[in-house]
Amino acid sequence: MDISESLEFKKKKLFIQNNEITQISKDSRDVINGSLFFLIEENPTLGKKYIEQAVSKGAVAVVVSNSNNFISQFDNIIILKSASMRKDLAKTCSKFYGKYPKNIIAVTGTNGKTSVAKFTEQIWSNNGILSASIGTLGNSKIKSNDALTTPDPISLHKQLAELSGANYDNVIIEASSHGLNQSRIDGLNISGAAFTSFSRDHLDYHKNMISYFNAKKRLFTELLPDNGTAVINKYMIPNKYHNFVDEIESKKIISIGNKNSTIVIEKIYRGEGQMINLACNINSKLVNVETPFVASFQAINSLIAACLSTINTNISLMDSLNTIPNLNNVIGRLERVASKGNNNIFVDYGHTPDAIKSALIELRQVTANRLFVVFGAGGDRDIGKRVLMSAVAAKYADYVVITDDNPRTEDPSKIRSELMQNSEKFIEISDRGEAISHAISKLSIDDNLLICGKGHERYIQYEDRRVSFSDHDTVYDILSK
Repeated sequence: MDISESLEFKKKKLFIQNNEITQISKDSRDVINGSLFFLIEENPTLGKKYIEQAVSKGAVAVVVSNSNNFISQFDNIIILKSASMRKDLAKTCSKFYGKYPKNIIAVTGTNGKTSVAKFTEQIWSNNGILSASIGTLGNSKIKSNDALTTPDPISLHKQLAELSGANYDNVIIEASSHGLNQSRIDGLNISGAAFTSFSRDHLDYHKNMISYFNAKKRLFTELLPDNGTAVINKYMIPNKYHNFVDEIESKKIISIGNKNSTIVIEKIYRGEGQMINLACNINSKLVNVETPFVASFQAINSLIAACLSTINTNISLMDSLNTIPNLNNVIGRLERVASKGNNNIFVDYGHTPDAIKSALIELRQVTANRLFVVFGAGGDRDIGKRVLMSAVAAKYADYVVITDDNPRTEDPSKIRSELMQNSEKFIEISDRGEAISHAISKLSIDDNLLICGKGHERYIQYEDRRVSFSDHDTVYDILSK
């Protein structure tokens, strides 16, 4: 029996063979009486174990992949077949939870997702619109324990239903490449979508750049409806990937770029307090956008947010642009966390070669003397980017401290050795707190320090333990002594 032919929606509830479904579950430990259980596990031995547990706890039916061949052992439970487990899970959640904010925006990109999401939420709020964001920093309006940038479908749909019940009609969701590849936001009625940037990351999962890009592209070619609006930042997406825009011509497209774009960035320059200003050509009119940001990529992210905030609202683009000077920086996104005399200390979440490079280039422009950087690399992730991160640091920084990030199951010393260079610029200090303390102690007049990789995170993940740690708190503690 195929799942698409088996579920019946009546009386605002979901049924299967006259059995009311009380919950959607993908973890057999969470099953309650009346649950519809999705078996994501592909290992037959574990799969059999999970089905037995789900049935014993009261599941009314189990959804399995068409490829599973051990289900004949179960004759006391309704078994449904799925040709695409993750898609069917998301679509079933959509039917089950049913109630959503009227205006759902999704944002993807290698870098900038969190900033664009939070800036969009701020612009909505500054214009009197109840709104929320869901992403790397969690759910901004309701408590959630989900640690993923894009929550799994069950958690995501629960959150959206709760937001709708609290009258939050506008929400922006960060759509990670993993989330898109695993169909976590399938089944949502998305009003608009943004593509912020594209560069190397997550090749441990996607294997190559084409596969990685196709995961991102899916938001626009498969999930955004024809009446939706796409905001494409051509400025930070390499030219060779721009052709995908031709595949979404039926949708409304707002492009940002150097030429042949809806919004042409004519000039990027520094204004008062060395903050970035953008001179933009919009509908053949030159518009000057003042921003409170030290980096051009932050300013462009705010421009993307200004475009998104107008989708399905009464906010005009000019009203949104006029809100940008009042935006607050996002925690851990090239955030100036402290000053020591003439020194400025910045914390950034950047953990890709492109993100570190962009941050260093921007800070170089506002650094009169030396530029320091402290960073590491995450374990069990794209190993190939480590040498690129190190090369970027060597080129754009004057002093480099290599330390631990989230080693996970890898040997921390091995990760650090892959980042180290035989250069007087480089020094290795395993303890992240000591690394930051050392960098601060070496600062002289007009030097600046960038601490990369952790951003908002308040822990370091080792193989079997999570150690509490905050770049922010560490800086504050050092400076208070």
